[in-house]
Amino acid sequence: MSEISRRSFLKMGAAVVGSSVVPEPEKGCASSIEQHRDVYMDAEIDSCCQFCQVRCTTKLQIKDGRVINVYGNPDNFWTAGSMCPKGKSLVETHYRKDRLLHPLRKTARGWERISYKKALKIVVNKIKGAKEKHPEDFAHRVALFMPLWDSRESELAALMALQMCGFPDACSPGDTCIGSSATMLRICLGSPNSPTTLDEALETETFVLWGANIAEIYPPYMRWVTMAKQKGARIIFLDPRETPTSLFSDVHLRLRPGTDGALALGAAHFLLANSLYDAAYVKEKVNGFEALKKAVEPYTLDYTAQLTGLSTQAIQSFAQILGKSHRTLVWLGGSLCRYSNSMQTIQNIIALQAITNNIVGSGKGLMNVQGGKPGGQQEFLKYYRSPNMPQGLNIRKVLYNMKKGNVDVLLLNSSYRRYPDTKEVKARIQKAGFVVYRGFFMDEEAQLADLVIPGTMPFESEGSQYGAQRQVVWRRKAMEAPGETTEDWRFYTDLGRGLNGDRFPEFESAEEIYELFQQKVESWHKLTLERIKASPTGITWPYPKIYANELRGSMFPNGNFLTADAKVNLDVSFLGPMRWFEPKGSPMDKKNKKAKDYPLIFVQGKVVQHWQQSFTNWSEYIGNLSMGNFVQVHPDTAEALKITEGDAVYIESVVGRLRAVVRVTKVVLPGTVFTPSHPAPANKIKGNFGQSVNSIVPGYWSK
Repeated sequence: MSEISRRSFLKMGAAVVGSSVVPEPEKGCASSIEQHRDVYMDAEIDSCCQFCQVRCTTKLQIKDGRVINVYGNPDNFWTAGSMCPKGKSLVETHYRKDRLLHPLRKTARGWERISYKKALKIVVNKIKGAKEKHPEDFAHRVALFMPLWDSRESELAALMALQMCGFPDACSPGDTCIGSSATMLRICLGSPNSPTTLDEALETETFVLWGANIAEIYPPYMRWVTMAKQKGARIIFLDPRETPTSLFSDVHLRLRPGTDGALALGAAHFLLANSLYDAAYVKEKVNGFEALKKAVEPYTLDYTAQLTGLSTQAIQSFAQILGKSHRTLVWLGGSLCRYSNSMQTIQNIIALQAITNNIVGSGKGLMNVQGGKPGGQQEFLKYYRSPNMPQGLNIRKVLYNMKKGNVDVLLLNSSYRRYPDTKEVKARIQKAGFVVYRGFFMDEEAQLADLVIPGTMPFESEGSQYGAQRQVVWRRKAMEAPGETTEDWRFYTDLGRGLNGDRFPEFESAEEIYELFQQKVESWHKLTLERIKASPTGITWPYPKIYANELRGSMFPNGNFLTADAKVNLDVSFLGPMRWFEPKGSPMDKKNKKAKDYPLIFVQGKVVQHWQQSFTNWSEYIGNLSMGNFVQVHPDTAEALKITEGDAVYIESVVGRLRAVVRVTKVVLPGTVFTPSHPAPANKIKGNFGQSVNSIVPGYWSK
């Protein structure tokens, strides 16, 4: 990159996560089964990809005890055998020479290799020590960043091990993914899970992808968007950037980032003013309608246009389509959850679907982009919880606790770099008394740890996974684990036995954990291990005895929601009145005293070939598809800043800066910039190497 001059600073305000960027299509295509028909193999094993919530079921081809290829299962109902580059990278990363295979303890002389048995004993003693040192106030002295890569049984074993011992603090990866949408779906409809499955797209008139850049985030699901369009559905895409998803859309509304909630209120204003809503349904099934009527009063077409950057004609046309559509399906994108006004935004979108009677029924509904974890966890854990244990702290309070030096042991089982203001998160982790990392490489997390206990990769373990269509799939074990790597479920089972003795169940397999859960939780009674193992697609949750068939489509087939009175609840007291406000840090926010210093709107997000801050960064194959730290800038913005294609610049926020290469393009709006979130500094693979983007994303969410 060229030298960075003083004029080459891009200062931005609102730190939000939006859509992503994709490589050239021919570079990103997964190999098809036909390419490997002539390869001699010893066995072919059913498995699944663990990266995203599509949960592509796969076939592993085995030769001489090694996986030589992975391809999508062609019998999968949701994917029809398609895959994206992330899953293909698993073959390479499993066999990297720099993969960690034995536990390591940090000493004054450096890293020391120790046995798994000794490492486990150290962890048990550290946790017991925290309890003994603080007998009256120990509950929040141990915290867990939840297991992410192995299986659902790992999550259950981890929670059981700690909660039986009286430690409730477990930070879910969903805190920074779909936390806001899951929370609002739970409050408004009674369940945090995706209310509708994707097959309803084939019956819909209007399919709204609201911040859901499916072609890049979930490419195997684009077949459903295509089929819906072929059957006559109108595809509406709401996203500030032009992306491959735009190419499939009939309407693309490029609204200003962070104004989705304002658009929802503007559309609702038009619907109410023109009686384009279902008054009878509202009266029967919707609470809080009067609050909505009051909230939409200011949101005329002109005012909404002023806020969103859309034309009044575009907003009116959008509202008219929603008002006249008898079957509308809305897909809530994960990007909606990244703003400080995200809960209000989701609430407003749910209201739109409610007043038009488009939540339950054929071709109707709401979909959460990552589906949401199937329920029953709390019902199960009540059998394995220490009496009088306090409520667990969320990630914000856990970070605050670490800042005060009140966390004695941190079990770091997923990347801290997923959180905004990463440098501050890192500083707080360094104040924890003892950090145990369950990972695969000497990455940023391992470098922070006092003890590293390496885990198995997906080919080496078994267990269930859950997906965006509420489906539960099973991954079979394809090979023995190398060195002293251990499955997450086994580590936390061993930890549970060490902490709780014989009170902790003596599990010998992930299957035993699954079956115990399935037997104790009513909504899982017909999701037997035998059935999910036999299915190339997985079985849809919930599936209690009362259903003769899988409950695909709406979670509320009888039209009754899971709220207290079975109605849609729009009256959410803890949020205050229904409203929209500028996201914190936005340069458009009149309360933002630093708006003049940081006038650009910053958007960051995923790319098709990387999954969060994960081990896809350790793949040379993926590196060939990636471009490291780059920033997309509109030509008008570039001209105003006197920067050109290929320039090296710093992207600067109120918490830091990172170096990036300029890409001048009209795919972003004037006054906004976009950069991908995947680069990481721990390895030097070209394309993957770079500074973590969350190091410059302000932590407005935790203020």
